[in-house]
Amino acid sequence: MEKIVFIINCSKNIKKELNKIKWLCFTQIMKETIAVLLATIFFTLFLSGVNLLLQQFFCSIIVNMVLFLIDN
Repeated sequence: MEKIVFIINCSKNIKKELNKIKWLCFTQIMKETIAVLLATIFFTLFLSGVNLLLQQFFCSIIVNMVLFLIDN
């Protein structure tokens, strides 16, 4: 019986604490979600571009090194 009373008291305390929380409104959640998604897309495209440029750069260096070694 004591455990049941303890659980009920804990549940009441949890409910009180949850009521104290200031939850964001739906429009604020949507704004922040869109901002996170746009930032994610931007950085994905940016890092993909950097990766592509570095790949091209190092591939051309390797090809030039191989051609240099073949010629000598």
